[in-house]
Amino acid sequence: MKRLIPLLMALSLTLGLMTVPAGAVSAQAAQDSAQLLYNMELFKGVGNNPDGTPNFDLNNSLTRDQAVTMLVRLLGAEDEALAKNYSSPFTDLQNWAKPYVGYAYRMGLTNGISNTQFGAKSTATAAQYLTFILRALGYQDGVDFSWKTPWDLTDALGLTSGEYHAGTTRFLRGDAAAVSAEALYAPMKGSGQTLLIYLANQGALGGNTVVVWNYGHLNIHQDFASFLFYPVKGSPTTFQSFHLDKVTVNSLGCHTLQLNTTQEVSKYLSSIGEDASGFGYVEITYDQQAAIDAATQFYDDPNTGLTHPVVTYTFQYTAIENNGNVLTGILHYPVYF
Repeated sequence: MKRLIPLLMALSLTLGLMTVPAGAVSAQAAQDSAQLLYNMELFKGVGNNPDGTPNFDLNNSLTRDQAVTMLVRLLGAEDEALAKNYSSPFTDLQNWAKPYVGYAYRMGLTNGISNTQFGAKSTATAAQYLTFILRALGYQDGVDFSWKTPWDLTDALGLTSGEYHAGTTRFLRGDAAAVSAEALYAPMKGSGQTLLIYLANQGALGGNTVVVWNYGHLNIHQDFASFLFYPVKGSPTTFQSFHLDKVTVNSLGCHTLQLNTTQEVSKYLSSIGEDASGFGYVEITYDQQAAIDAATQFYDDPNTGLTHPVVTYTFQYTAIENNGNVLTGILHYPVYF
């Protein structure tokens, strides 16, 4: 058994089989980050894949106007940018890019390569995008960091971990998505607030909810699996209750034991020697071979050339936030065997 897609969640998971990009982050990190941002309506793809899921185009580089557009969406400011259509002095912008660059220019998030040229179609570099992000967090180049080496500060803040440097030659959309997702948990200058909490307080998070949480398996072995549900760091969301209404494995039924309060989860996990905590936990007992035989999706491993059946654990949930808001949805956790 291999873990296939441990995605950060806002509302739903989709199965995405991908190749490793040539940028500084792994395909998994890029996809996880893009999906998280997409679920919060802070990131968009370039269209849809044949199965209807968004195509994030993570393996390709991005131009400077695309990079600024990504930044504006990350800040939840797309509607304002489009509505107010701020002007800028740059003459090399296509019409679609003018509102985004105008907003970023007005807010002091970007400059041009000259007084009249933005360099719209030149490829965005790691240094440029990290500079955009740091400015969005309130840090000033020339004061808090150098635009030539912004990774010194992003490493110190935990946005990056040494993967970007003067020798970085490729910065892909996947890199931008990963950096953007990490920026959610970064401290804004002069404040104990993270960008995530700031956006939540501003009402800038979409997807019909500000729930930001993560889940993943603790154990998966013969005829048994266990999963933990827990908040993403920096999330402002807490729950009165969390309940799995239905659990299936490749559409087959199973037996479950679930715990639905923080106290129950912590006490039980401690009793079985697990150093973890969360607001929900479930143990699943099922017929693994029957689930494998029922597979309708398959994964072609590019490293081995082998095809593996995919077993998807599906969770239908109801969660009630502390403010009484009721959230329902379905999560899918695919694994290949």
